[in-house]
Amino acid sequence: MSRVFSWVMLGVSIVAMGAAMVLGTSAAVPYFGPTWPFLTLGGSPSSATVTALTWTAALTAGAGVLSGLYALRGGAWVSPRRLLIAGAVVACVYALLPPAGSVDMMNYAIYGRITDLGRDPYVTTPMRLAHTGDPVGLLMPSGWQRVPTVYGPIMTFIQWLAAHFGGNSMARIIFLLKWANAAAFVGTGVILHRMTGPDPVRRLRACLLWTANPLILFWMVGSGHADVFAVFFLVAALYAARRSAFAGGLLGGAAVAVKASFLFPAAGLVLAAWLSPARFRRAGASAAGLLLVAGGGYLLAGPAALHSLNARLGRKKDRYLPVPEYILTHHGLYVVWMAALAVALTAFLWWRAGLPFALWRPVPEEKWRPPLDVLPVAVLAFGTTLVSPLQYPWYDAMLLPILALLPYRLDWTLIARGVMLGLCTLPGVRVNGYQHFYVRWANLVWLAVFIVVVWWGTRRTAAGPPAESPGPTSPSSVAPPPSSSPAPA
Repeated sequence: MSRVFSWVMLGVSIVAMGAAMVLGTSAAVPYFGPTWPFLTLGGSPSSATVTALTWTAALTAGAGVLSGLYALRGGAWVSPRRLLIAGAVVACVYALLPPAGSVDMMNYAIYGRITDLGRDPYVTTPMRLAHTGDPVGLLMPSGWQRVPTVYGPIMTFIQWLAAHFGGNSMARIIFLLKWANAAAFVGTGVILHRMTGPDPVRRLRACLLWTANPLILFWMVGSGHADVFAVFFLVAALYAARRSAFAGGLLGGAAVAVKASFLFPAAGLVLAAWLSPARFRRAGASAAGLLLVAGGGYLLAGPAALHSLNARLGRKKDRYLPVPEYILTHHGLYVVWMAALAVALTAFLWWRAGLPFALWRPVPEEKWRPPLDVLPVAVLAFGTTLVSPLQYPWYDAMLLPILALLPYRLDWTLIARGVMLGLCTLPGVRVNGYQHFYVRWANLVWLAVFIVVVWWGTRRTAAGPPAESPGPTSPSSVAPPPSSSPAPA
């Protein structure tokens, strides 16, 4: 019964979100000028209509994924390969539809256009481009008019490439970017499919968390956020690091060079290499690769790139974590406060993962197996993202693929968080003050529940490196379940 319910809910979510995109300019789809080559009905649906569609999509997405994960208790209920292909097909369809859920893709197009015109996107703002009468710049959305790009040099290169071939058409630039997003999204799903091994249950769980998850499909392809490129490089780094620490570091550095917030999980690659028996050689190679790409990329971008990032963190408008007003008004104190929160949560997760001594003594060769090469990345990703001052639903794209590689019984918490953040921000083109309020306090409640779940679910985990999982009846295990064990929901 849960299998049929999952199919129905996933289908309803995909169709509802697709309908919100195809109907035309609305509270979900921003106006970006002439819409060719996108497929659209060219209408102007009411805010109530697209809100109902997007909220229905968010709720049914959560219900479909959770029921599908629950059905895994009885074994794989559909071929993982088929579900992977189905997700890839939906990604291609979403790439044909107008962007929705935010105005970020319009900003990407503008930054790409600035770069293509020979200007520095880390200094030149969209407003300056608009003042030149450029047809792409004139379509700049509100909110980011005076903000230069905050993305890394690789993302800037991708935006430039789309603008170079898209010319002076906002729609063509976005269209090319969306297809790049779709390719990165599907590529991530394929790598996860390989990393989860031959067990169909684990592969199906990875598909449900990523490739066939309607919400993540929407945010990564339908809405077209840049996070998908950083996630692709991070997952590719995890895959490559099992063969070459240096290659893993290079790809981890590429993730940071897309979006600076991926520095922390990328640093987890170095920690994972440090846990291995050949810790000095592997950790040194991983760090060298990371610094070569990330450090070299930002060095080429110049100090303006770091200045732009610092200015972004200073914006008070969209901070989604409740912070005392006195701390909020003092930038230095605020940085210390947020760093302390991130360190505290990261230390808590590291402790509950059963790795309190792993940094100080090498892990024996016979115990060096997954997820020891994933666990440090997961701890740093969760520990920093969940207390980030910015909490958008597409930020979970960093967490879900990593979660798919671990047997933690946290799937339902991340899916619930995705639905919660989606309901608070959709339809998305304009996020009102009350939505900020709801996200702040809903996220705080969710974080408290998450901490309790981690504490309770790992209460029997012994200190030290994780051992082989004893089976599906041990939810606190940090090692991957054997191939016969059903992945939990």
